[in-house]
Amino acid sequence: MSRLMELKHLVNARLSPQMRTWLWERKVAMGNRRIRELGKRLSQRIHEIAQQDLIELMRIRTKAEWELFRDTRRDALRRSLGIGREYRERGRAEPECAEPERAKIAERIVTNIIQNEHYQIDNLVFPGHKRIPITANLYRPVGVHGKTPAVLICHSHHHPKTEIELQCIGMTFAQQGCTVLIMDLLGHGERRQHPFAAHHDEWRTCRVDRQDYYFRYVLGMQMNMVGESLMGWMVQDIRRGIDLLCADPQVNQEHMILIGAVAGGGDIAAVAGALDDRVTAVVAFNFGGVPAGDWDSTRNLPDTARGGFWPWVILGSLAPRRLIYGKEFAWNSEQDLTWKCLRQIYALYDSRDSLRSVHGSGRVSGHGPLDSHCTNIGPIHRQQIYPIFQEWFGISIPARELSPPLDEEALYCLTPESRQTVRARSVHEVCREVCHEQLEASRVKRESQAANASSAYLQHQLQDILGPLAPCSTYRVRSKRHGIGRSEYVVLEVFEENISLRMQLLWPSGLSDTSPPVVVGLAQEGNLELRKKRRSLIQGLRACGIAVCLVEPRGIGDGRHGELYRGRISPSAGVAANSLMLGESLLSSRIRDLRTVIAYLRNHKALDGKRFALWGEALAPTNSSRPSLAVPLDASPYPEGSEPFGGVVALLAALYEPDVLAVYVHRGLLSYASVLDHPFAYLPADAIIRRILEVADLPDIAAALVPRPLRLERLVDGLNRPAGGRQVEAAYQRARAAYDRAGAAGCLLIESANESAETIAEWLLAHLRS
Repeated sequence: MSRLMELKHLVNARLSPQMRTWLWERKVAMGNRRIRELGKRLSQRIHEIAQQDLIELMRIRTKAEWELFRDTRRDALRRSLGIGREYRERGRAEPECAEPERAKIAERIVTNIIQNEHYQIDNLVFPGHKRIPITANLYRPVGVHGKTPAVLICHSHHHPKTEIELQCIGMTFAQQGCTVLIMDLLGHGERRQHPFAAHHDEWRTCRVDRQDYYFRYVLGMQMNMVGESLMGWMVQDIRRGIDLLCADPQVNQEHMILIGAVAGGGDIAAVAGALDDRVTAVVAFNFGGVPAGDWDSTRNLPDTARGGFWPWVILGSLAPRRLIYGKEFAWNSEQDLTWKCLRQIYALYDSRDSLRSVHGSGRVSGHGPLDSHCTNIGPIHRQQIYPIFQEWFGISIPARELSPPLDEEALYCLTPESRQTVRARSVHEVCREVCHEQLEASRVKRESQAANASSAYLQHQLQDILGPLAPCSTYRVRSKRHGIGRSEYVVLEVFEENISLRMQLLWPSGLSDTSPPVVVGLAQEGNLELRKKRRSLIQGLRACGIAVCLVEPRGIGDGRHGELYRGRISPSAGVAANSLMLGESLLSSRIRDLRTVIAYLRNHKALDGKRFALWGEALAPTNSSRPSLAVPLDASPYPEGSEPFGGVVALLAALYEPDVLAVYVHRGLLSYASVLDHPFAYLPADAIIRRILEVADLPDIAAALVPRPLRLERLVDGLNRPAGGRQVEAAYQRARAAYDRAGAAGCLLIESANESAETIAEWLLAHLRS
């Protein structure tokens, strides 16, 4: 092996840098081949739906037609973001600012005041969504006695409220007689959800200044599970900022301006403005076009394609209010479909003067003096905005901008004194509380059902979460060939969804006159790796007279682990986001795929279609419990990520397939709730089921399988660490109780160590005989 490594290093040293880069890119591309293929199909579907919606929009000729079109999609946007859910559940309309929110604004704390001849800055802390404190700088004019326009700025994902361009805007607009509020968005600046605030020798190779942005990945996953969303949370915080400005007697509420910076700020400002009629005008940069799959969930909103709330619909819903459509670089209006839609919508209101555009120069890939890169809103953009604001709101154009920045520390809002007053809770803690409340309420409803109806009731509760799970009915066997050693390779072509499902059917050893039972196995890594890594178990099952069918649902089978293949920057994160845009978690699609395979096997003449067992496997290595797993999200080496796919799909498929006689899960996820125990989470985005924790967790699904035999072995927590005995028993307490009540206590086995392949094979055989 050492000689082989030496040869590898020798060859690598002789290659040119360009060749090494090319080979590396090819390796990564091949390691993501199947998930990329799935991504292309999902992206094509999204663009087809977007094109159909655009055609429908272009056919609109009256304001009434547009408002009907708009309202349906805006309501879908609210539902997707979870905004106003508590009011809808009570059958009430959501007020713009509820009385409890007004009371919260009164709790604001001014931790410092910075005086200047041109402006005053109040460093504020006030309650945001779920009472997580918002830190903000309020720039006030000096010597102004009348009402002032209000400007609220959504910063980019690059830097928080203290960034130089933001300071310049705040100081300059305050000098011109405006009240300007610049808040830290959730997860940024003083509201960061990680400990990496400053450079440290241990992380010298990491982009510490980018961790606020990178941790949107973890926040998005944690929020999705409990029915929240990062975009929805940020929009709710923006609305609390508007509440604060409206409560200020110096502010003119008729001139409420919302500005969204480049690099994500425009997206948030557009959505917030569309959902809050108190906003008079919106400036939205770089928001338009068909969203693409991205690990940052604020850039591609769940249900976008299903609900039809595309960027041009969100921006168009501002009409006839004032809108500045901003682009960071050079822009060709004739080729911008979003701009064309906006012009048509504003024409319906005869409000063309309420729609303007600003843009920069050059291009994003350039680095010359004409390429107008900026961190938030650059000088070239501000100079175009000033005259528009003068025309609309009477804000005079500044003779010069106030540019000398203050030290960042001067704008910090959380002081030692305020920390004693303000309860600074972490997002994962709040999500955990929400999870607990929702699950308890859901469990109470299930427990009120008759014992024999609880499983059916859980299926009913999950229906809205999981979407359609019925097996596909129209498929054909595209290819079928025999392999070595009594094996068979089958590819099912599913017409409804234009996908192919791969199977490898391994027949029992020896000869028999009876049709064998079948164990259906699946793992994220695919059939080849599963057969290689669990060879002894497969051989043991075949020796016991059991057929083994290894299944690869859509996008499965690349066989790789690590950040490039399964992490934040991998194609799988983008594909999971695309699936959510279409209105479905990717795991739901894969459950449907498995059920389609089961339907095929049930009709297989050579198999016993009434004796099935499911086997969910995870081959990813686990993390040790001892070393710290709190590392930057671009650290190298990076902690291992779990692969819950096999276990979750096996459990949920068994819930909907009553003739599955037994389920075996190895290295499955302990519970989705365990992902909320820390600000870090080591599992892939496509393992998340959106909103699952509104209704049930994995232990609840296990309890619903009673009295069928269930064996869980070496479960892992949200950090991909082996779950301890107490942790497991606490999570599965209800499942144990359910099996006990049914007189089937011995049918639920939870093991903390690996059992031998022989033991597992005998266990499965025993229950397939019954």
